[in-house]
Amino acid sequence: MKQNSAQVFSEHWSIYQKLILHNYMHHAEFQGKTSAVFKQFYKGDLHILDIGCGDVATLLPVLQKAAIVSYTGYDLSASALELADEHLSKESFATTLKEGSMIELIDREEKQFDLIHSSFAIHHLLDDEKRKLLKACFDKLQAGGRMIYIDVFRQRDISRDQYIKEYFSYIRNDWSLLTANEKQPIYEHINQYDFPSDLNETINWIQSFGFTVSEKYQPDHRHTMIVLDKG
Repeated sequence: MKQNSAQVFSEHWSIYQKLILHNYMHHAEFQGKTSAVFKQFYKGDLHILDIGCGDVATLLPVLQKAAIVSYTGYDLSASALELADEHLSKESFATTLKEGSMIELIDREEKQFDLIHSSFAIHHLLDDEKRKLLKACFDKLQAGGRMIYIDVFRQRDISRDQYIKEYFSYIRNDWSLLTANEKQPIYEHINQYDFPSDLNETINWIQSFGFTVSEKYQPDHRHTMIVLDKG
């Protein structure tokens, strides 16, 4: 049976944690920026949706400093959600964790949210699916709500094949604290499941749905955080 992306990450979760530890995808910088956005957006009594939440470990320190009433997390991986449940078990705010496709889950979602967060998850979708998801995110936000969208993107006129070739070179040359055996499943995952969109096209989609881009942060040309406001 063909594996899905959740199964791949479940089997290689320790490698993903090592990748975060050594900050190869700028998780530390994005966590700091996300924390700043939460502080700027302080409304009190926040209802949060986290799309592709994983084990919620990188976002949890941000949540703990905010006035959270409820947290909802979506992920394909049951094992990641089990870890998330452990990490959230001592928090005072209400938590709901849902396993499944992010598009199907948000289509069935009955709640409205003040803030939607997604980090390195949406690039697993094809462009038509991304547009559907991002439109649904706009619809599920309260008026005045905000979305934090962190992901990998292609630059203008760069094909997916060119992107993958360049990203593989980045891994080989810069991810020096991972062994060749640890890098191999990452190559396989990217080749099979990563479909990064053109950044400028993505921003055009976002704006057509009614979002305003209030901030864009790029620690390098591969990884980007976009802050989206719903007026």
